[in-house]
Amino acid sequence: MMMTMWESLARRTEAMAANAFDGVASIDDWERERPIRRREFLSALGLGTLPERCDLAIREYGTFAGEGYGARKIGFQLLPDCWSSAVIYYPDPAPPGSAPGVLYTCGHNTHGVWGYHPHPMMWARRGYVCLILNTIEQADHPGEHHGANLSLVEAWVAMGYSSAGGEAWNSIRALDVLARDPRVDPERLGVTGVSGGGAASFFLAAIDERVKAVSSLCGISTPVDAVRNRHLQGHCDCMYALNLYRRDWSEYAALIAPRGAMFCFADHDALFHPAQTRAFVERTAKIYALYGKPEMCRLVTCPGKHGNHPEFDAATAPFFDEHVASEKRPAVECGPRKITEHTTSVFNGAPPAPNRLDMLPRLLSPRGAVPYPAEPDEWPAIRKRAIESLPFPLDDGCPARLRLDGDWRRGRDKDELYRSHRGEVDGVEVWLHLVNPAGHAPKVVVGVANAGESSLHGMAAVVAFLEQGAAAYGGFEPRAAGDNMPVDLPDSAPPGSRPRSGRTRLVRAMALTGLTPALMTFYDTGVLVDYLLQLEELKGCEIYLHGRNAGAVAVLYRGIVDERVAGVFLEDLPSSHLYGGSLPGILRAFDIPHAVGLIAPRKVALINPGHNFWTWPATVYERLGCPERYVTSGDLRRALNRLL
Repeated sequence: MMMTMWESLARRTEAMAANAFDGVASIDDWERERPIRRREFLSALGLGTLPERCDLAIREYGTFAGEGYGARKIGFQLLPDCWSSAVIYYPDPAPPGSAPGVLYTCGHNTHGVWGYHPHPMMWARRGYVCLILNTIEQADHPGEHHGANLSLVEAWVAMGYSSAGGEAWNSIRALDVLARDPRVDPERLGVTGVSGGGAASFFLAAIDERVKAVSSLCGISTPVDAVRNRHLQGHCDCMYALNLYRRDWSEYAALIAPRGAMFCFADHDALFHPAQTRAFVERTAKIYALYGKPEMCRLVTCPGKHGNHPEFDAATAPFFDEHVASEKRPAVECGPRKITEHTTSVFNGAPPAPNRLDMLPRLLSPRGAVPYPAEPDEWPAIRKRAIESLPFPLDDGCPARLRLDGDWRRGRDKDELYRSHRGEVDGVEVWLHLVNPAGHAPKVVVGVANAGESSLHGMAAVVAFLEQGAAAYGGFEPRAAGDNMPVDLPDSAPPGSRPRSGRTRLVRAMALTGLTPALMTFYDTGVLVDYLLQLEELKGCEIYLHGRNAGAVAVLYRGIVDERVAGVFLEDLPSSHLYGGSLPGILRAFDIPHAVGLIAPRKVALINPGHNFWTWPATVYERLGCPERYVTSGDLRRALNRLL
């Protein structure tokens, strides 16, 4: 029996967990793999190209005090003219010498630092300096990390941006502030937080070795838990990195080893499955065992719902005393909220101007480009470098097959061969319909279907415009088409309703397996081309592919990497990956106009091209001396006739 798309993705995540640390049997094995995993994780967070640390430009916004603590409110720069805010709590009276520091990363309480202020108060009363920072979208910050709420997920994936990475950079700069505070010992720093703050604390500890210990509270949803148990539906995008390298999170959590790592979960938390959280920690603990320090990786559980619990505080405090402060501190309970929101407000509704925090995704995601060839003989090397820059594997490596399913004769003389083929890719059903007119057609044109379309839709998109007998034709239904991939809600639907659509949920699940709908179709068209070349009736045929919208993007990239494809017909192609046809991290390499030019010198047609910098591919074809192979038209029939 064929799988649903969701089941196929769930099995992929389970395989990631089962294969975690394959080939790592010794500490030497891990030390060789560790820098690779760190580079992967930075890329997955969207921080593969770390920006330079600008001047923090710390600004003071007032102080307040209470029993056992004093506090100062500050603003600081993440990047030039990108402002974040925090409150730093100090022990009062001040201890002799410098104090250990704790960074407290906020979860999703609307008011940020006010919603969690009892925690930094507790740490200050225990003799720590505690900096608590707002997320990039909390309080009066104009940033955004709920990408699904604004239908930004696919654009962010194309940019290689994760709001988890945006928050990680926020945390890195906040740790810079804390480490430079004259009252803090920069060699004794820890990080903790609950829910979204638990995720942020985990991400920071994995990539920043200044953190001596982390206690992540209810904040780590592994790919297998998120997809198999569908918990991603309750989580914000800031909880997840883009799984570009298809890893289980334990392989990144192990980057913290041998430093202290405590993972706290409530047994009745509706956002996490207890069995999966336990398995995640057990997998991570394997690396701690290699270091001979299994006690440094701990799981703490307690009854209760999502959120912080006294049991977590009771476990975290002595853990930080041992591994951050290196000395025991008095126990202090985390009490109720005691001060007003106005007291903790830093910018009071008016952050510094200019403030480009809303542009953080683009500022952290540098755009790639491809140079023109000055001479035709430069082009092969340029194409090769461009293909090598693609940030995703060219082969999915999953099991795939197609087979003949039905064989008919049509036409007045029954000499038209009509065949259906069916199969599966990674357990999900795919279909191919082919019609070969009388005689041996020298060419074949296959239309690739989109979400909600069948193979017959793909075929119909082509056959109506082909000159009779000019080519064999067909339609292909990849995994991300038909009923496997829901279509988006109508454009008239309010943005807040989009996350409830099946497509948005499925796209987010795909991102946790290193996929997008367009990338899956790209892989499946590779299976299609392999199969077409095996068919006796198509021996010697030139293969042309047709796609519309996101399907056109998949067809385009298949044409780039597979020179067995003689040409592509791209109908209603998005003018940029920002607007459709997302591929993981693709904009860090190049954009759609560059991709069109990379087909050269083979044939390409743009049908109904949107407004964009289409002069780039036109210039390439002109410089290569074959401008007739690049066609733009508002009519598919005319494009087919010109290129076929």
